[in-house]
Amino acid sequence: MAETETAVRRDRPERSRWVGGAIAGLAAGLAFGLYLQFVVGVLPPREEVVGPETLAYSWTVHLSHSLVFALVYVGVVSFPRVARFADRPATGVVLGAAFGVALWAVATGVAVAFWALANTVWALPIPDLSVASLVGHVLYGVVLGGLYAALRG
Repeated sequence: MAETETAVRRDRPERSRWVGGAIAGLAAGLAFGLYLQFVVGVLPPREEVVGPETLAYSWTVHLSHSLVFALVYVGVVSFPRVARFADRPATGVVLGAAFGVALWAVATGVAVAFWALANTVWALPIPDLSVASLVGHVLYGVVLGGLYAALRG
């Protein structure tokens, strides 16, 4: 599919949408991970023995999740009514922040609870809707939405 120029905006190949989302997701995951590691102190999880293997594993898992959730974001903002906002930096940041809040609510409020139940881990408060986690997810969303829009623009 070739690029075409219109009076309103330039249509790009679909592939660039996904590649841009992947790049933005990894960058957002890096920002979120640094926040988790150095501000909150939970990457790697405190319960585990901290060593180079644990840190590398934690980062690998974290960035993998960041990439997957970024592709979910791209899928959501690919709908025509939303795409025009996602392609602009200012509104992309707002959409990203909203995505971060939704991700926080689902990931920490639902997914972690099911994971703990499936693994019979009751050490965590279920759900653990902490402010630090919310700030991290919003940071992830803001970087994701802003960078995705910048790469699309």
